[in-house]
Amino acid sequence: MNKDLLSFRPRALATLLGAAALSAAALSGAALSGAALSGAAQAAPYRAAEGTAAFSYRVALVPVTGSMTGVAANVTLDPQDLAATKGTVTVPVSTLKTGNTLRDSHAKGAGALGTAQFPNATFELTSLTGGILTEGGQTVATTATGRLTVKGTTKTLTAPIKATLRGGRVNVSTQFKFNPSDFNVRYPGGANSVTVDVAFVLEAN
Repeated sequence: MNKDLLSFRPRALATLLGAAALSAAALSGAALSGAALSGAAQAAPYRAAEGTAAFSYRVALVPVTGSMTGVAANVTLDPQDLAATKGTVTVPVSTLKTGNTLRDSHAKGAGALGTAQFPNATFELTSLTGGILTEGGQTVATTATGRLTVKGTTKTLTAPIKATLRGGRVNVSTQFKFNPSDFNVRYPGGANSVTVDVAFVLEAN
């Protein structure tokens, strides 16, 4: 047998084995990196600053509607794991408008919302039922439970939530009811239930 061929084979084999080892190491590293990335927390901070709130109420059997602006939210959110969401929504009740200046003044007064001392209502999220948001996907219906604070009084509240992910932003809306007197908000002739709609758009910080 040719001596050159005999001397070539060990060298070629060693080269091939070395290349194979390097390739395996590279693939292993890539797999580990991918696993680390897929297992890493995807939660990120999101915020909203220009949300809106609207309400409907009855005073002496007369329907009254109004709005509030500047609704803000600070949320830690993972679109792939909504159950891990935490955050706070702030509604500036001091911006309340009903289309009647005198009525607005009474609603903001010390006996009602007391906005001079308590300008904001807040909702602190403690749990959210699971779900997954997909870009451009369907609206996800979920349920939020948390602590609603109005006029310095805090109560547990559960509310339905709708969320949609579009263009990297999360559109959030909810509608819920509560009894104002539970929060020491009293308006002469006012009903024992108010319906509130809140909407805002979350953007990643």
